[in-house]
Amino acid sequence: MQPSYVGGLGMIAAGHFQDISKLEKEIQIQIFQEEQSADLSIGFIGFSALSTPNGWKDYEYILKHHRPKAVQFFAPSIIRQPNDDLSNVQLAHEYNTQFIAQVGSISEAKEAIRHKVDAIICQGSEAGGHGLRRELGSSTMALASQVSKMTTILVLAADGIVNGKHLASALCVCDGASMGARIQACLESIGNPKLQQELIKDNSCDDVVRTTMFDQIQNELSSIMWPHPYHSVAAGALHNQTSLEWEGKTAQELQNAIDKTELLDEYKSAQKASDPCVVCILSGEGAGVGEIDHIEEAYI
Repeated sequence: MQPSYVGGLGMIAAGHFQDISKLEKEIQIQIFQEEQSADLSIGFIGFSALSTPNGWKDYEYILKHHRPKAVQFFAPSIIRQPNDDLSNVQLAHEYNTQFIAQVGSISEAKEAIRHKVDAIICQGSEAGGHGLRRELGSSTMALASQVSKMTTILVLAADGIVNGKHLASALCVCDGASMGARIQACLESIGNPKLQQELIKDNSCDDVVRTTMFDQIQNELSSIMWPHPYHSVAAGALHNQTSLEWEGKTAQELQNAIDKTELLDEYKSAQKASDPCVVCILSGEGAGVGEIDHIEEAYI
């Protein structure tokens, strides 16, 4: 959460939001570190966080009892409560919480604008992590530029923005930037330190792959599966032995290996060992890869 020290807005990742107690522990850590909760902001993965009535109940509990300054939703950003028509945006606004919508296309941006969100993050198809499949999304700067022309709502660009030069580029087309990999590669990050080191190796944007392969494997090991159209790691994983082994092969060939070989057991063991040669390491193909060369404090 250190970005909030210098004018940034740090996010706690609630993610799939399956364990409210875990989120509340992280909230308490932030309050202890910063000695105040005015900048508490939380990010949610929409399709899973609000997939059940209990998810909606817990979401409202967090809004009511912790009063975050902002919430961010993605995949999708706008969700309506079943049998009620109340949206996650409206519920946030009822508790005076600002709503940030992360989008990957003009159509998603238009929906966010209709719902009167307070800010829009434009995640390009070359960004790290999950996102809209490439054929449905847009590149970061083109998307941010066009969305900025459509609205007076705050618009931020998200992909490979890790230093002042990149921020200056984003400010040419929109209002600011959302940083992921650069914050992941900082001393305050609670991410896996072994995998964190992979981000500062001698990589380039050529070392990043967009693929559904990692999801196909990981969906077999998880109770939460990424749905269409968000089920491809959006340009968003470093090449390693796994990606190179399956590059160019079909999903059916991979499924045959999953069903008939020890691939899943080997992958599960690699997850426990945080083996960077095997597991998925999220990172975008933009300027971030190859331009992060050391781990430093977030607020320097």
